[in-house]
Amino acid sequence: MEAKFESNPGMSRALSKAKEFQDDVQEGAQKATRATVRYVEENPWTTIAIVAVCALALGFLLRAGSE
Repeated sequence: MEAKFESNPGMSRALSKAKEFQDDVQEGAQKATRATVRYVEENPWTTIAIVAVCALALGFLLRAGSE
């Protein structure tokens, strides 16, 4: 597929920029994932409490919306 774009410098440049953007987003997501895993491992009970409160709030909102 890249062979089609090699003859068009504008498309090749756009493809290169899109790849750079994808790499940057992927790197940021991996950093966020590692930080989240570290936090959950260091604070399991806090994480459980946060998830429980979010689940209760979501349940309340969904129930209130169905009436």
